[in-house]
Amino acid sequence: MENKIKLGTSGNPPNFFKSKFGKDRINAVDWISSIGLNAYELLMTYGARTKPEVAKIIGEKAKKLNVALSVHAPYYVVLSSPKQEVFENSIKELVKTLQLAEMMGAEKVVFHPGFKNHEKAMENCIRGIKEVKKIYGGKVKLLPETMGLKSQLGSLQEVLQICIETGSEPCIDFAHIHAREGGSLKEKEGFEKVVIEIKTSLGEEALKRLHCHFYPVEFNEKGEKKHRAYNEKDFYPQFESFASIIKKFKIEPTIISESRDSQDLAALEMQKILN
Repeated sequence: MENKIKLGTSGNPPNFFKSKFGKDRINAVDWISSIGLNAYELLMTYGARTKPEVAKIIGEKAKKLNVALSVHAPYYVVLSSPKQEVFENSIKELVKTLQLAEMMGAEKVVFHPGFKNHEKAMENCIRGIKEVKKIYGGKVKLLPETMGLKSQLGSLQEVLQICIETGSEPCIDFAHIHAREGGSLKEKEGFEKVVIEIKTSLGEEALKRLHCHFYPVEFNEKGEKKHRAYNEKDFYPQFESFASIIKKFKIEPTIISESRDSQDLAALEMQKILN
C-alpha cells in the first residue's frame, strides 16, 4: 500500500477497549498506530465536548505517530433547517468543532448536510457553510457527507453542488450512495461512475485526496437501514471493486472504516487488498 493512502477507523471498535490502550479514549491514536493503521476519525457526533487540553494531547500523539486525524461533527447539526434557531445553533456547533479540530491538528471536519424537507434546504446549507467559514477563518476543511436516506440532503449530485458553491471538498460515504441508489455499487463500474463524476465536478486534485467512508450496508426502499460488518459478503459495497478503481485512477484517499463493530479489522483487510 502506498504511504499516501490513509486507512483508519471511525471511532473506537470493541478491539480498542479489549487492548491495553482501551482504558482511556485519549489513547485511541496510540492503538491505531500499534495495529498498523494511519488514520483516525474522532467522533464528536453527540457534541463538540472534547476539552481543549485533551484535543492538544491527541494532536501531539497523532503528529508523533504520523496518524492523519479527522473529526465527525455532531449529528444534530442541520444547516438545511428552515428553523432559524436550529440553523444558528448548527453554525455555532460547527465553528466549535472546527476550532477543536484545529487544536488537535486535524485537517477535516465531516458533517451531515441535513434534510431536504423544504424548498430552501440546499440554499440554507450553502449559506450556512459560507457563514461557518467566515466566522471560523481557519485552515480545517469542512466536508459535506453523502447521505444514505432519500429524505436527506446528500445525494452525490447534491453534495458535489454544495462543494462547487462553497469551495469545499466532499466526504464520499460509498455505503450511503449504494443504499440511496438502491444498490448501485455492486461492481467496479458503479465506483468508476462515482469517481468520474467527482473528477468532472471538482477536478483531479480533489479526487486524488478524496476522503471517504467505507463499509457494507443494509438498505430498504427509503435508503440506508444499518451498517454491516466487512465479512458479511452478502452485503455491499465490497472493497475489492473500489480498490481496482483506486489503482486505475491513481487516487490517494483517506479511507475511514465504519464496518459494524469491526472498523479495525475491515481497515486492515482493505490494507491487504491494496498491497
